[in-house]
Amino acid sequence: MEMIGQLLDRRYRIVQVLSSGAFGQTYLAADTRRPGHPQCVVKQLRPPNNNSNTLKTALRLFRQEAEILERLGKHDQIPQLLAYFEDHNQFYLIEEFVSGQPLMKELVPGVPWSEEQVILLIEDILEILVFVHDNQVIHRDVNPSNLIRRKSDKKLVLIDFGSVKEVSTRLADGNGQGLRTIATGTPFYMPIEQFQGHPQYNSDIYAVGMIAIQAITGLEASDLPKLQDPNLSSTGELSWQSYAKVSAGLTQVIDRMVHPYYSKRYLTVIDVLDDLRKATGRSGFNINKLKSFPIYQEEKKPIPWPKIIAITTTGLVSLIVIFGLLQVLNRPDPVKAENALKRGVEKVNQGDPKGAIRAFNQAIKFNPNNPEAYHKRANAYYDLKEYEQALADYTKAIELNPKYVNAYFNRGLTRYDMSDLSGALADFNQVLKQEPQDGDAFYKRGLIHYDLEDYTAAINDYNTVLRLQPKESKVYRARGTALVKSGDLQAGMADYTEAIRLEPKNPIGYYDRGRARFHLGDYQGALADYNTVLQIDPNNSEAYANRCSVYINLWDYDQAIKDCTEAINRTPNEVAYNNRCIANLNLKDYPKAIEDCSKAIEIKGDDYKAYSNRGLARSAAQDYEGAIADYTQGININPNDAEAYGNRAQVHVRMKNYDKAIADYVQAIRLKPNYAAAYYGRGLVRVEIGDKSGAISDFEQAGKLYLEQGLTGGYKDAQFQIKRLQSGS
Repeated sequence: MEMIGQLLDRRYRIVQVLSSGAFGQTYLAADTRRPGHPQCVVKQLRPPNNNSNTLKTALRLFRQEAEILERLGKHDQIPQLLAYFEDHNQFYLIEEFVSGQPLMKELVPGVPWSEEQVILLIEDILEILVFVHDNQVIHRDVNPSNLIRRKSDKKLVLIDFGSVKEVSTRLADGNGQGLRTIATGTPFYMPIEQFQGHPQYNSDIYAVGMIAIQAITGLEASDLPKLQDPNLSSTGELSWQSYAKVSAGLTQVIDRMVHPYYSKRYLTVIDVLDDLRKATGRSGFNINKLKSFPIYQEEKKPIPWPKIIAITTTGLVSLIVIFGLLQVLNRPDPVKAENALKRGVEKVNQGDPKGAIRAFNQAIKFNPNNPEAYHKRANAYYDLKEYEQALADYTKAIELNPKYVNAYFNRGLTRYDMSDLSGALADFNQVLKQEPQDGDAFYKRGLIHYDLEDYTAAINDYNTVLRLQPKESKVYRARGTALVKSGDLQAGMADYTEAIRLEPKNPIGYYDRGRARFHLGDYQGALADYNTVLQIDPNNSEAYANRCSVYINLWDYDQAIKDCTEAINRTPNEVAYNNRCIANLNLKDYPKAIEDCSKAIEIKGDDYKAYSNRGLARSAAQDYEGAIADYTQGININPNDAEAYGNRAQVHVRMKNYDKAIADYVQAIRLKPNYAAAYYGRGLVRVEIGDKSGAISDFEQAGKLYLEQGLTGGYKDAQFQIKRLQSGS
């Protein structure tokens, strides 16, 4: 059911989707019973089914967790639980809305924090966790997205307790007795015991240590798993010190915080704070300290000194006479200038931009101080895609008239087309400073924020446009794409649907929604959308290529090949060849699969997916050396491709290179900790080399992950292997 606009408990009006996931959705709502309708957060928790025992258990667990959150909300830096209730077998928590930005925004890749800033950060988070742990609660999901820098006082607020998610995970089966070992949390910040479903209080300490490493090294979150030293792979220790200049004392504290074995980690938050004080020579901790955090600000360009032209007194009189003559000869002629300007406009209207430029040249010659003439000539240059000349003329127009809004707007467009995103952003900021209700400027600035990967800022700009122009379908599409990029596929799909409602004959809305549905696993919905695109635009090669991918996921490989061939016949590209390669591979036509993947590589030499897919085809054709070469090339292009390591491991197994196979499986698991097939494959290798206990451990982990991911076939296979090993057969 579409929740936007719904009134929950006859009080909370849903206004926006904040996030969605396997456990339910989170919304922004307005409390209609309080003065001013203040905002609040609504968390919806969905039981997996409507079985009476499940619902009874769900209600009990839900009330327990709500009582815990109510107790925790007494802390100033934890959102207050305002209410909780059940409605139509759905459970809702109403929490205080914290206005601010997530810590994730402050952790800018490539911009490491100073040691002092990191110490303050560790203190701030741990001082909240003292209260949490004192209340016998493990947060389970401490990460930069769940730490909000509150706008009012700049303090960190800890949100989104993972214990609430366990209400859903405990209900994994229909009897309400579901597995209690399913891990909740964010993988980059989770220690091994939490992956295994056995979180400890110091699992939260590990998460804080990982955040500290991310801050002090300036690394991206996705790079944290790669810090595991290959020379220390058996212990799981992290090798991060070479990425930062850190004192020995702080290094020792962080290393103990992130020790892979919880028994060797700090046991309590107080222990960490005490050691941190001793290591840094600090007398104590004060949460009201003045803090300085890295914030991106637009660079202010120095104002150039005026150029001073020095004229010697020698010959001064002669210069004055000459200057006077020049003034007479070049005196502005407003009549001629105006006539030339009109001729230029006529040429523009006739579609003759070059003739227009010649006329505008005359207008500027007769009146060099008219900003409009420069602006119109710039527009003509822009139409000819002569962006450097257009930029110079827009800049001159602005020099002559610093409040020339249209010149700022058009210079912003020019800079955008020249890929000068920061310059374009500055120009549209100037437009909005003078015209704060200019919807077009907000839209263009949103596009720039999107290209800069600042999806939150882009969404905010699109929100403003839609308040000013609520029926702009292109803005719904743009906001939908930004929402999808930010990870909120459901909200993005809702925007695409609204764009389609406003403009039902425009294929772009269907195309975008088809992509969102595909990524949500709704292949039938994606198929319907791509069908509509091709009804409206029968020559859309991208729609054919994407529908080919849909058919592959629906196991209709013959139809997939037809669509990819249609795409290739119209516009040969690596995506269509890659998809047809996969379809041929599934039909066991390995020579054609290899040929298609080779074509994809010819078109795009750094297409690591094409190398990986060709590796699969060569492996299936028993060309193991060729497969190894392809997987290795793909890994060289993209060292973060866990599947490539897993696939190469399988080939090593076929070649009986068990040591190399295990090494590849280990790396695959480091890159993708929930990679069930890698655990299962490593288990099979350990069976071959006689490591029975290691094999059982891997099969147990594989089974747990398969079950979490809803892959019951894989779970049954893992259980079969465990029983076979335990029985000695």
